[in-house]
Amino acid sequence: MVFIILIDSSFLFYQGDKLRQETFDKDLAETAKTLAIIFKKTSSKEIHDIDPDTISLLLSEPHDEMFYAIRDSKGQFIFGNPKVPYQEADAEDLAEKDFLNVFSDEIDGKGVRVVSIPIEHTIQNKIATYHIQLAETRLQRQEIQRQIIFWIVIPQLILLISAMILVRFAVTRGLSPILFLNEKITSLSYKNLTPIDLQGVPKEVDRLVGSLNRLMQELNLAIQSQNRFVSDAAHQLRTPLAGILAQIELTLDTKDTNEIQKRLENINESSKRLIHIINQLLTLSKSQSDELHHAEFMPLDLVAFTKNVTSIMLPAADLKHIDLGYEGTEEAVHIMADEARLYDLIHNLIDNAIKYTADHGKITLAVDLKDNKARLTVEDNGIGIPKEDQTIIFDRFYRGDNINTSGAGVGLSIVKDIADFHQATIEIDSRNNKEGTRFYIDFDLIKS
Repeated sequence: MVFIILIDSSFLFYQGDKLRQETFDKDLAETAKTLAIIFKKTSSKEIHDIDPDTISLLLSEPHDEMFYAIRDSKGQFIFGNPKVPYQEADAEDLAEKDFLNVFSDEIDGKGVRVVSIPIEHTIQNKIATYHIQLAETRLQRQEIQRQIIFWIVIPQLILLISAMILVRFAVTRGLSPILFLNEKITSLSYKNLTPIDLQGVPKEVDRLVGSLNRLMQELNLAIQSQNRFVSDAAHQLRTPLAGILAQIELTLDTKDTNEIQKRLENINESSKRLIHIINQLLTLSKSQSDELHHAEFMPLDLVAFTKNVTSIMLPAADLKHIDLGYEGTEEAVHIMADEARLYDLIHNLIDNAIKYTADHGKITLAVDLKDNKARLTVEDNGIGIPKEDQTIIFDRFYRGDNINTSGAGVGLSIVKDIADFHQATIEIDSRNNKEGTRFYIDFDLIKS
């Protein structure tokens, strides 16, 4: 409030003082023009100074002293008071239509405002330029300036004091519901996120309390979800770690070279599984909403990108002699996507298909247009997904009863999170009477 009043007062003072200055300067210029007319009439045949009585009458001012001077085109003093300062105007300023050569200076220690009017005068058929100068002390100007300040400051001070009193009263009254709510919130903690009882809550904050209750409910669910995630992750990591420790203990208890070799191979496989689980958990962590806020969307050709990820996954498919390839459209299909997250989505779909497809199987990726959407299809001829499991396969750490391969059960959960972030939809086509599974992910096209 104080800041606003200061700005308002400064603006009012600036405008008032500017008007004061312009008014006095125009009056001073008009008097100088009158002097110029008198000078031209007085010096019709030969240059003469202006009559002293005329000067005394024209320059009499009850509040200020006035001085005049007449100079030639080069600024050399001719008549009047030689103490009147002279400043030559710039050529650019003189070219302006409404330019007035007015400036501030001093005469005998007194602050003055000086105006200089150039005139052309013909004497004996010779045209010459003269400068009629008029200087005026600034006593009346300063007095009016003080009055402007007074009549701006006093009302603004009254306004400020009144506003402070009203604001204090309004804040005290308006904050009472907030203080009531603060007491309720203070009694809560992360261990106790029970909703605030709406009974007795002031009506001014009942909507706020309702929003807080919903927020606490979501926070409670998020905390429970994080606790489940940590518990499930610990369980997933504990199993391969326990297997590795068991294999190490068995290796230490035997001296048979072949047995040691076998145990080391088991440790190697368990370590790979552990690394895979950790990588999946890290990817899952990156797919959480708070991390996704840092994602960068950009135009991306889904066809070229899918081909690139498919080529990267060829070595993994070759290990099981799986025919992995792309069979969709060759024309560019552009979507808005985060490149790193989209890579994780396609990588996990292919990795999941390789894992659950038998040796010498086939996995096909395709990109096509479907109902004005960009459709990514990942199809395999693996073991398929039972119908009763298709609604829960995107849950974290879920693994079906018909699965015998190792895994953390988070790959499809990552896919779902990333698809949701891209506002894409996922459909599953996996039937008992049909071999394999198809995943359809539909993205919005870039609007032209």
